[in-house]
Amino acid sequence: MFEERRRQKRVDVNIPIRVKGADVWENRFEEVTKSINVSSEGACFLLKHEIKSGSMLELSLPLPRQLQKSVRPRTVYETIGFVIRVEVTAKPETFRVAVKFRAANIKHYRSES
Repeated sequence: MFEERRRQKRVDVNIPIRVKGADVWENRFEEVTKSINVSSEGACFLLKHEIKSGSMLELSLPLPRQLQKSVRPRTVYETIGFVIRVEVTAKPETFRVAVKFRAANIKHYRSES
């Protein structure tokens, strides 16, 4: 019925995620939650804090090696998540948040000698 348009397969998995960011009133927060699903490009999870689409969140999660894009996998994957979608859930004061992982920009510097 609906054609799957995602480039990466999502895996339904509940893994802990530490989320740091600012809510819609610009108050900083830190919350530990669990994922609904993840892919190598993003994740979906529930938050108690209301945030805006387009926000940037700091994320820390234990991501399985097969889902990491990094050459050197780490036990804890730390990245920035760009908020793609925020949905109100049936549970009061709970929001379903979808983020896209932001690629790391690694700069290399050379000596000018």
